Amino acid sequence: MIGHKKRPIHKLQKILFIPDCHIPYHDRLAFELMMKVAKEFKPYHIIILGDFADFYSVSSHDKNPTRQNQLADEAEKVVEKLKEIKKLGAKNNVFIAGNHEDRLNRYLMGNAQALYKSSQVEKQLELSEIGFQYVPYRSHYKLGKIFITHDTGKAGAYAHKQALDAFHRSVIIGHTHRFGMIIQGDVDGDRHIGAMFGWLGDIKQVDYMHNINAIKDWSLGFGVGYLNPKNGFVYLNPVPIVKYTCVVEGKLYEN
Repeated sequence: MIGHKKRPIHKLQKILFIPDCHIPYHDRLAFELMMKVAKEFKPYHIIILGDFADFYSVSSHDKNPTRQNQLADEAEKVVEKLKEIKKLGAKNNVFIAGNHEDRLNRYLMGNAQALYKSSQVEKQLELSEIGFQYVPYRSHYKLGKIFITHDTGKAGAYAHKQALDAFHRSVIIGHTHRFGMIIQGDVDGDRHIGAMFGWLGDIKQVDYMHNINAIKDWSLGFGVGYLNPKNGFVYLNPVPIVKYTCVVEGKLYEN
């Protein structure tokens, strides 16, 4: 059209959101599928949403004696997966700690205070050396106009709504092992989103609750997004894993 001024096109930055994995008790097929997607998706940002590690060995709960209860063994497996993720080549890698990572810090404060500075989460998992920015538990990270945290002290089916109410801004959480997205407006007419993207844990390893509740409520998956660096808007897409298949950008992936 004559005289029509085209809007400039801004290249969107791709984001991969990795929810709770609970390594070494992760679902190996689901994790491999997520990595298969990530290698083709080529994210600019990778955001780990917390509970990437389980730290079962330093939990305050009763422990199954048939499991390996050595912190060094757990940490080694987590570091291995972090290095695998770093090889994806993202420009910005962020590790947000969850309540399971906080198990280690709480254990050190209660049982080994002299080792606290040298053994807490970011040291144990070699985050700085590998190339991850560390965000402590009970704090948040901001990417564009969206806030990202593990939890706001709530769990369950409405935790993303409660997080949205707490931030009064768009927010993504982990923690719940569920999928959910909700959009609500404010008095200025702006829209804000609350989202959660499932988990990548192995449901067969859950021994602290009746498995029917986990089977019913928890879902394998992850999330992807697109950041417009010009205005900070982030566009989100949940990626549920169904029978070890998923669809991203119109392509079917299976494992």
